[in-house]
Amino acid sequence: MSQKCSAKTKLGKECRASVVIGTQFCALHGDPERAAELGRMGGLKNRHYIETEPLNITLPSTAEDVKNVMGQAMVDVRAKKLDPRIAMALTSMSRVLLEAFQTVDLQKRVERLEQARATAERSHEPLSLAADSGSD
Repeated sequence: MSQKCSAKTKLGKECRASVVIGTQFCALHGDPERAAELGRMGGLKNRHYIETEPLNITLPSTAEDVKNVMGQAMVDVRAKKLDPRIAMALTSMSRVLLEAFQTVDLQKRVERLEQARATAERSHEPLSLAADSGSD
């Protein structure tokens, strides 16, 4: 009987590990579930982030809200409470959200100008840009 495992590796080569007494396979080939569990344990051991309870985050409705969310994400990444990949996803989504805020603001300003122009045309008065001086 051979003292080496009779299984093949993923590359098709012979496994060079010693056999478990009473079998023809090494410890990993003889129990593939154990191999998977050992790999999982190693992966969990290499995770350097604290598992926390899921947070319910309210939808940021202003640029100030986005700033606060991103600030908290920075703090959490530094404290290793948030995976940097998740923080990068938040950053990308925040950029899009901020652009949407700007677009909505521009749309509102255009609507106010159009309403002021229409009102001025109806009353035959010159258009005053003072209608756009307010802010939402």
